Amino acid sequence: MSDDNTRKIEDILGKLPLFRHVALAQLRRFARRAQLHSVAKDTLLYERGDAANGCYALVSGLVKLSLLAPNGAEKVLRLVAAGETFAESVMFHLQPQPVNALALADSRVVFLPAQALYDLLEHDRGFARALLASLSQRIHMLIADIESYSLSSGTQRIAAYLHSLAAAPDPARVPPLTRVRLPANKTVIASRLGVTKETFSRLLHELTAQGLVEVSRREILLRDPQRLADLARADKR
Repeated sequence: MSDDNTRKIEDILGKLPLFRHVALAQLRRFARRAQLHSVAKDTLLYERGDAANGCYALVSGLVKLSLLAPNGAEKVLRLVAAGETFAESVMFHLQPQPVNALALADSRVVFLPAQALYDLLEHDRGFARALLASLSQRIHMLIADIESYSLSSGTQRIAAYLHSLAAAPDPARVPPLTRVRLPANKTVIASRLGVTKETFSRLLHELTAQGLVEVSRREILLRDPQRLADLARADKR
């Protein structure tokens, strides 16, 4: 790998929470073993059943993690955004990939080989703690998903999702957005939220009728962000 490519990967990894406290020398050694790839839209990074020989960091674009039933029905489990990592947990129990990973847009990813990660874990306790924290956060997200699917109405799930898209990265300094864009088409978003596309569209119309949002294709204006947030936090039913 060229020095320029290594430096590029090193710079990318250094900005990720997972690698933020890794010593520069160790990060540089790790970057030499990682691989930067450009992935075209609609390309599978891996399929369910493939060997899990590493994990990924998404530099740009969007990746869908999903399950596909024999009848073609799909359940979207997660939409991976730029700056996030995925497929970490599978490496540690030596099982094949449990889901499909598909690029929903032209994307760039860094492939992180499992053996390089194992070596880094052995030499950097800070990285080990960061990895455990990342996996713990992922577990909490899965629990929150289960709670949402089990205890929240479809309207509440959509309100919460729109509210999360509008949330500012640093609420103390930046006000929340009032206009958001769905990161994927309505079919994908509906599957992610555990409703059908038809139900998703109907509930968006209901939120529009209530004066909470205004929808134009994938662009959504939040006309009353506070009421939308209150709806998302309403008692589960």
